[in-house]
Amino acid sequence: MPDFKLSRTLEAHKGDVRGVIFPKPGLIASVSRDCTLRTWKHLPGSAGSQYGVEWGSEVTYQSPKYLNSIAWMEDTKLIASAGLAQEITVSPPGANQPPEYVLKGHDSNVCALDYNSGVLISGSWDKTARVWVDRECKYILRGHEQAVWAVLVVAQDQYVTGSADKTIRLWSSGTTVRVYTGHTDVVRCICRIRDDRFASCSNDGSVRIWDFKGSCVAELYGHSSFVYSLAYSPATDEIVSCSEDRSVRVWKDGECVQTISLPCTSVWAVAINSENGDIAAGGSDGTVRVFSRSETSWATKEEIAKFDEQVAGYAISTNEVGNINKEKLPSHEALEVPGTKIGQVIMVKTAYASVDAYQWTGEKWAKIGEVVSGVGSQQKQIYEGQEYDYVFDVDIQEGAPPLKLPYNATENPYMAAQRFLEKNELPLSYLDETAKFIEKNTGGVKIGTQTPLEDPYGSRYIPGEQSSSLTSSQQVPVASEPKRVRFSLFPQKTFLYIKKANVPMLMKKIEEFNATKDPSLTVSSVELSEASKLMAASDSGLDSESARKVASLALRIVRQWPAVEKLGGLDILRVVVGELDDGGTVSEILSVIFNTPGIFDVSNNAMMATRLFVNLFQSEIGKSIIQQPDTRETILDHCRALIGPSISKLTEVALATLVLNFSVLVVSDNDLETAFSVIGIITEYLSIVKDPEAAYRLIVAFGTVLTVGSPEIIEAGKSLDGTKIVHDLKSRIGVEKRIETASDDVLHLLK
Repeated sequence: MPDFKLSRTLEAHKGDVRGVIFPKPGLIASVSRDCTLRTWKHLPGSAGSQYGVEWGSEVTYQSPKYLNSIAWMEDTKLIASAGLAQEITVSPPGANQPPEYVLKGHDSNVCALDYNSGVLISGSWDKTARVWVDRECKYILRGHEQAVWAVLVVAQDQYVTGSADKTIRLWSSGTTVRVYTGHTDVVRCICRIRDDRFASCSNDGSVRIWDFKGSCVAELYGHSSFVYSLAYSPATDEIVSCSEDRSVRVWKDGECVQTISLPCTSVWAVAINSENGDIAAGGSDGTVRVFSRSETSWATKEEIAKFDEQVAGYAISTNEVGNINKEKLPSHEALEVPGTKIGQVIMVKTAYASVDAYQWTGEKWAKIGEVVSGVGSQQKQIYEGQEYDYVFDVDIQEGAPPLKLPYNATENPYMAAQRFLEKNELPLSYLDETAKFIEKNTGGVKIGTQTPLEDPYGSRYIPGEQSSSLTSSQQVPVASEPKRVRFSLFPQKTFLYIKKANVPMLMKKIEEFNATKDPSLTVSSVELSEASKLMAASDSGLDSESARKVASLALRIVRQWPAVEKLGGLDILRVVVGELDDGGTVSEILSVIFNTPGIFDVSNNAMMATRLFVNLFQSEIGKSIIQQPDTRETILDHCRALIGPSISKLTEVALATLVLNFSVLVVSDNDLETAFSVIGIITEYLSIVKDPEAAYRLIVAFGTVLTVGSPEIIEAGKSLDGTKIVHDLKSRIGVEKRIETASDDVLHLLK
C-alpha cells in the first residue's frame, strides 16, 4: 500500500484549527480559534486542471468566541460546532448559513462532540456530558471529576466519555456501567473501531484500544508528546492519530506504518474520509492539510517539495530531543544506513557544526528540522522520573538515610519546601527553615520591597548567601550553579485598583449631558457643584458620608439617563465604591449595574463596570459582598461574556485586573470551587488577549491560582491546555522580558 502524500494545503483560518471533519470526498469542515466554522468544497470544473482538484473556502458560521469541537450529522447533512460560547450551533454547509438551531445547557466550554444514529453527545469543561435527541437534552452524564474532553455515541442509549480525570466511562442511558483506567494523563479523544472496540488517546503520549467488556487490548506508543485526536478507516482497518509532537501517525495491527511530520507546533485534529481514505489534519498554524494515497490526488511536485522544505526547516528545541553531545553525533554518512523502524529519528552533525534531525519513512531518511538550543537544556538530575536542577540529601535524623529534596532554579522555594515536608510527613513548622535552606544553597533570594501600585510587579532579586541551618550531606547542582536565582512572582498577595480619574473632564461631560435633559431627569446645579468639589478631593480619599452623597447622584444618572450617557455615572461609582462603609449602598450599586439595561450593551459602559468590580476589592465590605455566591457568580459570568475578539484595549486591562484580584482572593480564602471557575476564565482569556499589560496580569493571575495548594487545580490548568496556551501567548504577544519570565514560572508550575 503506497504512503500518504500531501494532496492540498487549505489556508484561510487565522487561528489554530482545533477540529476537522471529512464527511465527503469533496467536503471538509473545520473550526478554529479565529471563531469561525469553515466549509471547504471542491471547486466546480477544477477536476481537469493540471493542478488537480482545487478547494474553495466559505465561512459557514461566525461565533462570538473561539470554536474547538465539530461533528457531522449524517442523516440531516448538518454540522454541529461548539466552543467557549457554551452552546452548540447546528448549521448547514455553505456560506454564512444561519443556524438551524442552537442547543444550550452547558455551563462552560464545550470541547467535544460526536453524532450517530440521531443522537448528539457533547462534553464540556463543566465536568458533564450531555446527550441530545430531537433538539432536547435527554441525559446529563455526571460522574467525571474533571473536564470531559472526549465523547462517543456507540448506540442510541450507549455512550463513552473520556476526561481530564484520566478515566473513561461507559454509559447505558444516563448511568455509568463501567470505568476504564490505564491512562496516566488527560484523555483527549475517543473513536469507534469495529463493532466491539474503541480507541482512546491521551496526554500520556499513548493510544489505547479497548473492548466494551473493560479490557485494554493494545497500547500503541510512538508519539513523543500529547496525543490530541484520533480517526479510524474501516476500509483499511487503520487508526490515524495526531500530536503535539507535530506529527500524524498511521497505525495498523498495532504498528506505526507511516509518520507524517507537519511544519507546525501542534497537530490538533485529524479526520478520515471513509470513501477515499484521505486524511485531513488541522494544525496550530491555522492550516488544514489533506493527505492521500492516490497518486491522482497528490499535490504537484513543486508543492510537495515546498512542504518538505517547510518541514525540514522547522526548528526543533533540544528540550524535545534531550541533551546532545555534538562531538559524539555521526555525520551525514549515517543516513546511508536504513532505519530500523518507521518513525525512527536520528540526529546528525553537519559540516557547519549544526545538528539536523531526520526521520525514517520506511524508504528514506527525511529531514524534519534543525535542532536548536532550548531553555533549560543543561544536564539535569532525574528524580522519580522528573528533571531537577538540584537534588539535595537532607539529614533529618542521625542514623537514618537522608531524604531527597528536589528543586528547580525557577521554582518558589516555599512551594518546593512544602512539597518536601508533606511528602515526608514532616511538620509544617519546618517550612521557613527548609525554604531558607534551599535559598542559601542555590544562591536564592527573598522577596524584596513591594513596588508602587502603578507598577505592582517587577523583578525581585537579592544576592544569595552561602550557609544553611540544616545539614546537607550532599548537594548536587546539576545545571551550572547560579550566583543568584529569581524568586517566583507567585502568589500575588495584594489586590490592584483602578482609581485614577480625570475629574474635570468627567464632570464637564456630565454637565453637558445634563443640560439636554427633560427637567424630570436633570441633576440640580447645586448637586453638580457639590459633587464636583467632592470628586476633586477623591484622589486623597473621601469619607464615607461624602462617598454616599456622590454615589446617590451617580446612581440616578445610571438608572435614568440613556445608555450612551451612563458612562459618567459609572465612572463616579467606580471611584467612590471603595470608600463606602455601608454594605447596603454597595449592594444597591451592584443591583443597579446588574439589572439596568444598557450597561453591558455599550462597550465603554461594560469597561467602566469592570473597573468598578475591580475596586470592590479595596474595602472589606466590598470583598465580603463579592464572596457571596450569587454576586461572585454574576461577576464571573460578566468576565466570561466580555472575552472575545472585539474586546477593547481598556477593557482588556480592566478585565485582566479583575481576574487577578479574584485569583488573589481565592488563594487567600483557599476557595477551590471559585479557583476552578477563575482558572477556566484565565485560560480562555489568555487565548485571545492582545494587550501586553493585560497579558502580564493574566499570567500573574494564572500563576497565583496555581499556588492555591491543590493538585486538582494544577490538573485543571493542564487539562484546559494551559501549557499550550502559555506557549502560544509568548510567541503571540512578543518578547517583553516580564511576560517571558512570568510565563516560564507558570509553565514550571504546570509540569
